[in-house]
Amino acid sequence: MPIRILIADDNDVFRSAFRQLLEGSYQWEIIEARDGQEAVSKAVELRPNVVILDLAMPIKDGLTSAREISHLLPDTPIMMCTMHMSPHLEAEAYKSGIRKVLSKSESVLLVPAIRQLLAPVPSESTPLSAEPIPPVVSSTAVSVSASSQSTASDDPALSSAPLPNNVA
Repeated sequence: MPIRILIADDNDVFRSAFRQLLEGSYQWEIIEARDGQEAVSKAVELRPNVVILDLAMPIKDGLTSAREISHLLPDTPIMMCTMHMSPHLEAEAYKSGIRKVLSKSESVLLVPAIRQLLAPVPSESTPLSAEPIPPVVSSTAVSVSASSQSTASDDPALSSAPLPNNVA
């Protein structure tokens, strides 16, 4: 059975963009919902492997939907992808059962975040693999837009700062 991902966002453009990004990366089955209530209903009915919720949606917001989904499907990882990032929102999201919060401007991190949520969590009885674990990217990573890109030479503090002795 293919990996099933539920995307809930009231914005058709974002839903379509996320669908294209995810379908282009893997052979994942994508399910769409236009609001929080539809997200809860489809999650219970279709049992997705991952749920991606927007924060601001009609009928039920993402936090309310996450609380319901995490109560009904406690093993289903939930991610929030929103334009309304703040430390307070992240704290509330984690209290609501959301395991990962990303800004919509960080969509390049969406596939790695999903893969991380899909990775099995080793139990005490499961031996750890000798393979290296990829680094975890913080949900508060800074996204640089083309209009705000700068180089070290643009910033006097960066261009004149000496490197520590132990840095090659």
